[in-house]
Parts: sequence; C-alpha cells; structure tokens
Amino acid sequence: MNKLLSIETSAESCSVALSVFDNTREKFEHAPRRHAELILPMVSSLLAEAELEPGQLDGIAFGRGPGSFTSLRIGIGVVQGLAWGADLPVVPVSSLAAVAQAALERGLPPGVRRICVAMDARMQEVYTADFEVNVDGFVILSGEERVCPPGDVQAQGTVDVCAAGNGFEVYPELRKLTRELGHCLPDCWPRAGVVSRLAARWLESNKPLPAAQAQPVYIRNKVANKPT
Repeated sequence: MNKLLSIETSAESCSVALSVFDNTREKFEHAPRRHAELILPMVSSLLAEAELEPGQLDGIAFGRGPGSFTSLRIGIGVVQGLAWGADLPVVPVSSLAAVAQAALERGLPPGVRRICVAMDARMQEVYTADFEVNVDGFVILSGEERVCPPGDVQAQGTVDVCAAGNGFEVYPELRKLTRELGHCLPDCWPRAGVVSRLAARWLESNKPLPAAQAQPVYIRNKVANKPT
C-alpha cells in the first residue's frame, strides 16, 4: 500500500500517521480522555497537508488493542466510518506489539533481544505480552497477549530483556521486576507511526481485511466489577 493512514487510540496517548510511499508524517499527543476531541482533526490535518481525500488512500491500519475500552471504541469507530465511507480495506495491528516495536526503535542495549510489555489496564491489572526481536528488526509475539495482576508478570529471562510500557511505572510489583531486567522504557506508548510500519510488514505476506473486520481486541470481557 503506497498511501496508508494509521490510527492508534488504545492507551492514554492518541496518534494518527499518514504514510505516502516512504514518507510518514505523524501527529501524536499524550492526552488522556481527549481522544474523541483530537482524532478527527488529526486525520483531517494530515490528509490536508498531503492534499489527499480519504478515497485516495489504499487502506487504513489501526491499533486493535488490547487497551482502554472507551478510547479503543472511539478510534475504531473512526476507522470503520472512514473505511466504509471510502470503501477502503483495513489492517489490524496489536497495540502491545506497537509498544514493543517502539521500544526496539528507540534502541536496545547490546545483547537485549526480548521485550516484555506491560500496559496499565486499570482495576489493578495490566495487559502484557512478551516479544522477540527478529533478524529483520521487527518484534514477534512469543506466547500470547493476556491481562493479569501486575504480580503475575514474569519476564522470560533477566538481563537480556527490556521492559516497556507504563505498567512498569504504575505498579510497585513491576517496578521491582525492572530492577532485575537489563533495560526499562516505561514511557513507551503505542504510536500510529509504528502501527504503520508493522502494518506494512504484515502486508508483505497477508491481504488487508474488509472494513467490517475493523474490530477491537479487548482480552478482558468484564469491566463493571473489580476482579476478586
């Protein structure tokens, strides 16, 4: 896809990126509870800068979660509306993979080839997953994405693992774990620019999906009550 719009709203940050051939522009803001206010103006601004209409895009990539129920619904609602309105396909990207890839692109110490991601899921839980770095410079999921209490996060290894995500800053149990790891980036957020690069990688061996399949991945089904 030569013209790809990417949207990421799974966490406290909100971002949109537009990739036209090899040139990517991104608008990013750390703005808790302001996703609904920011997302459409970001999209409009990037398209205007590139002098493009939605119908001229080749597709839309999006952070599919896991993450905040409310902000995910806002972002994916925009994705669905744009994709249906302009008859565009979509590309879902794991928001946890986007955090891991962002950490990788910031630079890891020599010998660190694994990344443990933990993002605050509220209700005394985190969304977490482990990733390995492949030879092409992209992260690959190792195991599965899950939601669990912070104390249940166990990185696979010690000094050769990078911890990434705000969960390592929010919860004391995870701050303790970071002292055992070789590197920690608690300020890594999922970003639309990273979503764009992961989507392009995914499209090398997969076909984009129809707009109807622009769906969130929540992992946690119940949000009304705190876990027992």
